[in-house]
Amino acid sequence: MASLLRGLFFNMKLVDFLTLLFVSILWGGSFLFLRLLVLEGLAPLEIVSIRMMLAALFITPFFIVKFKKYSFYDHGFAFVLVGILNTALPFTLFAFASVELGAGSLSILQATVPILTALLLFSIYKGEFSVFKLIGVVIGFVGLFVLVGPSGGFDPFSSILCIIASLSYAIAGIYLAKTPEHISNSFIGMGSIIVGAIIMLPFLLNTSNTLQNLTRDSWTYLAILGVINTSLAYVIFIKLIKKIGPINASFVTYLVPVSSISLGILVLDEAFTIPMFAGSMLIFMGVFFANSEKKPKKLL
Repeated sequence: MASLLRGLFFNMKLVDFLTLLFVSILWGGSFLFLRLLVLEGLAPLEIVSIRMMLAALFITPFFIVKFKKYSFYDHGFAFVLVGILNTALPFTLFAFASVELGAGSLSILQATVPILTALLLFSIYKGEFSVFKLIGVVIGFVGLFVLVGPSGGFDPFSSILCIIASLSYAIAGIYLAKTPEHISNSFIGMGSIIVGAIIMLPFLLNTSNTLQNLTRDSWTYLAILGVINTSLAYVIFIKLIKKIGPINASFVTYLVPVSSISLGILVLDEAFTIPMFAGSMLIFMGVFFANSEKKPKKLL
């Protein structure tokens, strides 16, 4: 199996592909906890603000240790920029959009990240254009549409919020892929989580009554979301971006629904359908095409 994967994704190291898949599993599993928290009566912004607080509390000791090794002067701007573009802004926009849009529609709109990343990258860095990458992005998007499909209509305002959030992710991904060698993306990931939590602090202050009434189950779900699905997943993912590039990394938005549906089949005994299989195969084919050049051009 390992040799098959290595042959299929020959331009992406097997360990990098498995890491990307691991992150998609973490983020795919997060939808389960989000649904459970909504059923517990929490509003979207309450979930986001508490999630960010717990993530920041967990990551702070590791950040302090890293702080002794890396310069705050070199990383300070990145903390703020990535904290806004990769956590606070998209989390908030998707939280508002989730009120009007179903999970399928949210997945489709969030999966515009690879498309927007490719368009931005090809426009800004002319030497980055690749027909194979473009084909891979399109095939992957079609696969996602087959896999989940839109559940309900696309509310115009909520859809615009999702597109802005996806654009925010795309800009952050390109920025992280282009950071100089002396800049640590894992350190940026830690700092950006703390900045994101600070930005979400006003919403957290409005949840004092909610915090007092949270059940033990709710705290468990929030702890998993904060520590595993946010702190661990984001630091791993942000570090990976520089290794495999922003377009390949953005394919995680295609893999998340695959992981989420697979977990539903394995854990919740949900039905396996032909569209699920066909969509998943198209997504993996998209990743294959995006990695079909043996000698990718160097980043500027």
